Parts: sequence; C-alpha cells; structure tokens
Amino acid sequence: MISKSMISGLAMACAVLTSSTAWACDAAGKSTHIGSLMTVNAEQSTFTIQDAQSRSPITFTADKEIMEGLKGASGSVMVNYMEEGDTLKAVGVTF
Repeated sequence: MISKSMISGLAMACAVLTSSTAWACDAAGKSTHIGSLMTVNAEQSTFTIQDAQSRSPITFTADKEIMEGLKGASGSVMVNYMEEGDTLKAVGVTF
C-alpha cells in the first residue's frame, strides 16, 4: 500500500526532476497523474486535480465507486487513468 508520504515524495520528484511539458507524471509511470485534489462534482461524475508536474488542472471522469471514495477527500492523490477519446477516465485513485 502506498502511504501519503510516498505519494508526496513522488509528487515532489515529478515537480522538481521532470519537464513540465510531459503529459503524465513520468516518475509515477504511464497513464498516471499525481497532484492535489481541487474539486469533486458528483452530479457530473468528474473530479479535478492540480497536476504536480505541469501545475495545470486536469479533469477526470469516474465511475460511482471512485466518486464515492472521493467524498470528503482532500490532499494529494495518484490517479491511474485511461483515455477515452478526449476524456480521461479514472480507473483507480490512491490517497
């Protein structure tokens, strides 16, 4: 299991050691973003993070199970996702 301090360390590594033009957080692996949870919109089944590497907001769609897990959440998250057209669909979220 990944601890919050490990996620924070990876986020810091992403921000310091990698280029801000890369799409996913390189240190975390392919199809993975690490950042701070900004908003959760249960009505639209979306949530937004501020990416640790690019410092840009990134919005993901998510299924009901992931959205339930995000209720009341805050702080750093690691999001595993898949691309569906122009949309990023979260397939896993770790706090």
